[in-house]
Amino acid sequence: MERGKLIAWIGGLAVIAGTVVALRHDSAPPTPVELTRFLDQRVEYVADSTAVREPTGLRLTAPDRTSLRATWTATDGVAHGGFEVRWPGGVRLVRTTETELADLDADTDVVVEVRAVDGLGRRSSPAVANAVPRLLHDDSWDLPLVKPLDVFDGPEALSPRRWRVFDGGNADCLGLRPLNGKRLEVGCDVLDLQSNVPLRLGEPGPDGAVGRVVLTTDGPGAAGAGDGELLVALLPGPFPDIGRLTRPFPPDAVVLRITSYGADFDVGPGVPTTSRVVPIGGTSLPPTPGVRHRWELRVLPDAVVALRDGEALAAASVAVPWTVVQPRLAFRNARHTQLDVFGVGGAPTAPAPASVVPLGLGTVQAEAVALGTVPAGRLEGGRSARVTASVIAVSGDVRDVPITVEFGGRSAPARFMASGGSDKSAVLYADFPLPEPSADPLADTAVRLRGTQKFLVNDSHVVVDDQRLPAGRPLPRLTDRDLPDVRVVTPNVVVVHDTGPSDVFPRGGRARLVVELPAEPVREVAAIKGIEVDLDDRRIVTLPTGGSVGGRHEFVLDLAGLPSGRHRVAVRVLPMDERAGAGTADRSFEIGAG
Repeated sequence: MERGKLIAWIGGLAVIAGTVVALRHDSAPPTPVELTRFLDQRVEYVADSTAVREPTGLRLTAPDRTSLRATWTATDGVAHGGFEVRWPGGVRLVRTTETELADLDADTDVVVEVRAVDGLGRRSSPAVANAVPRLLHDDSWDLPLVKPLDVFDGPEALSPRRWRVFDGGNADCLGLRPLNGKRLEVGCDVLDLQSNVPLRLGEPGPDGAVGRVVLTTDGPGAAGAGDGELLVALLPGPFPDIGRLTRPFPPDAVVLRITSYGADFDVGPGVPTTSRVVPIGGTSLPPTPGVRHRWELRVLPDAVVALRDGEALAAASVAVPWTVVQPRLAFRNARHTQLDVFGVGGAPTAPAPASVVPLGLGTVQAEAVALGTVPAGRLEGGRSARVTASVIAVSGDVRDVPITVEFGGRSAPARFMASGGSDKSAVLYADFPLPEPSADPLADTAVRLRGTQKFLVNDSHVVVDDQRLPAGRPLPRLTDRDLPDVRVVTPNVVVVHDTGPSDVFPRGGRARLVVELPAEPVREVAAIKGIEVDLDDRRIVTLPTGGSVGGRHEFVLDLAGLPSGRHRVAVRVLPMDERAGAGTADRSFEIGAG
């Protein structure tokens, strides 16, 4: 079979993935046992003779005063391998073309070397660059922002004075990683963080912006799904009080959508368009776990622009129809994304403290839905409350169903938020003063919806105006999390007969076995000592790989003498540090009786 056809067919095969087992020890790593190259007489190794060439364009930038971000360009011949990054006191193996070095001495000249590594562990000559982090770091980007900035480095990072958390009641949705102090990490698939610091448009700055939102993050997409999103939404009232942000977005909203492939804008139908043309010339590499980039949503009088590290990646020719909005960060399929700085710029402003009490689906009753109760401690020190619910009509248009909201002995007609959604569903709300203190200081406040027809509740919560936020108000749970262990990836294994792709092989002939270590979105990968291959529980290949990073290995297997029936190929990828565990996978094939 021609090599090009083989590769194309291999790309369409399902991968049989094994399980990677990671073991942690506090002791020093064991001395690796040397592997001796062995090929069964029926096996031929198809060696890749391409020379390993050094990376080009190595560049250092400083995300902060104790970090360096290294980026470079891969050269021909390393597409299936990886890179070795060295700096004083550290060595890291990666499959990407960028990495971040954290916790450096701010005033030391740091020399960084990057070498290409092929599948057999051969290293190129190094690309070299050096910098002093403190001198390289440019902190002028935060001058237009309202102080203090949000730096997510501890339990107080998400105080209700500055943030509302919509996590669906997931207690393990937020964590802290020990990188340059601490960084906030998303631990669930769906999370909204609503800022209580308004974005108030001001006078145009030197860059023409009347307002901006800036954040530093390594996401989205760090979970490896490839379809992760980070939404930076500007929501006019009353939409900051809705639950999780869903499409279609509110009428006057402006939403920056950041994905693994770049960025674009989604603006509501109420935002007027303009004739402004904003040049776009930046490029965006897929996000790498642990490598931060600075994103900015910049509001101009006649356009909105998205920038990553100062380069414009997307723009929309619109004139926003509001002067004050609340910014929101929404994470979708972006588990493990990290966030460590957030700020807004425009006219001077102050937080409008508020916190969220989740209620959920409630209990359906006759022409009513009991949403539950709000603990007395959650209302202490507040001034007012807004009940918000996403409701679904059993029949007809939900907006035609008169619904009354009951809260703390009071009732009020529900108001529906404008939406481009279906007639069956809508978001309603009602505002209440806080109930008078009860004789029982521990008494909870009941919340209920009543209607003239049957309806369902998809989600609900209470937003408490916390202008006099008591010191004891509970904060979102933030759990400290260690950095993930360096591990071996699970190999992709494909076996195909020379006569072509088929589930059943003919007797005799040759088959091609391809073992590939795919590039996974991880901060660091384990050094690979070698690959072992068994056929029907008998060793046919031991291939030392000299501390490689990844790679693609091809073998030709002579099938003469193999009997009819099913046969199993088992592959083990062995790390230099045995504590990381082996990556395993297998593939079965069948030889016909004819």
